[in-house]
Amino acid sequence: MMTIHYNLCYNFAMKKNVIFLSFFSLIIICGIFYPLIEFLSKDKAKDLEIMAVEKAKSALKVIVPSFNKALENSDDINLLINIESVAKIENITTCFILDKNGKVIIHNNVSEWSAERTSRIYNKAIEQKTQSLQQTTNKDFLLFSEPLISDYTLFCIFSVKEAKETSRNWKIKYYTAASSVALLIVIILYCLSKLFILLPFNRIKKSLENNKSNENIKEKISKKIEILEEDRESLGKIIEYSQETSIKGSSAFIILNSLNRVMYAYDNTGTILKKDFEKGVHILEISENPNLVKIISKANENPGKEINESFENYAITAVLISADGKTAGTIIKIIFSC
Repeated sequence: MMTIHYNLCYNFAMKKNVIFLSFFSLIIICGIFYPLIEFLSKDKAKDLEIMAVEKAKSALKVIVPSFNKALENSDDINLLINIESVAKIENITTCFILDKNGKVIIHNNVSEWSAERTSRIYNKAIEQKTQSLQQTTNKDFLLFSEPLISDYTLFCIFSVKEAKETSRNWKIKYYTAASSVALLIVIILYCLSKLFILLPFNRIKKSLENNKSNENIKEKISKKIEILEEDRESLGKIIEYSQETSIKGSSAFIILNSLNRVMYAYDNTGTILKKDFEKGVHILEISENPNLVKIISKANENPGKEINESFENYAITAVLISADGKTAGTIIKIIFSC
């Protein structure tokens, strides 16, 4: 029972170690994947923002000559048409033109006309007189500026909000893919651990247990052989004596070896010996009547002398056979008597 409990505990410990190894591997894989996904997500977000900006800039590049022509000809109608066209470009939320003093000369929102933009971000773009792209206070928007003729500057506010939302979706996809890959790797590692660690261990353990079991069986057989070898002479003496003793008419007949183990027995009384007894067991294990044991004890105390006793309706004769001072065994004969 203790061996079974030990084996169960050891098997559980081995399985626990395999599970711990798989869990530890998952932690390591996650530690590798997390910074990689963060890097890929940021890189993807940057690419999406650049694509959104470049798309808007490409559309503006076509319209800028029309702005210059309208400003040159003081054509307010074409100027307004161009502003409205720019406002419809994807990812552009607001567009207007400032003069060199920061005054709005035209805006896609009429209420903003003649307003002034004097903050540093606008002044910087006007002073540079080159195309520029600046981050606004709101990280979802960028300020684009394009110099026009006569010290005018076209300003457009690009929205990268959609690009960021798309990048977040990509990030979720990256994490989902990484989680699936990590789980797959852990499952593979778990299966490999079972295949190359747990299963070989169980096979070796089972082999050792079988060897141990075989050794126990061999040990038992050896002991039986030793007992038989020791009792060979005793068995001969008992057979010789029993041939001289008629067992006909006996209700029960028992032959014990020198160790008081049953070598031969039958019981027609049903009350002397236990039912379904096996050969080789000690007489104490199968005796149903204490008087039988007492008579055998008396016989053991008086080697070679027949001990005759009676109990209930039975007459019992017991004799210890010995030769050269060595005990060969005991014969017990039980006869029904009126």
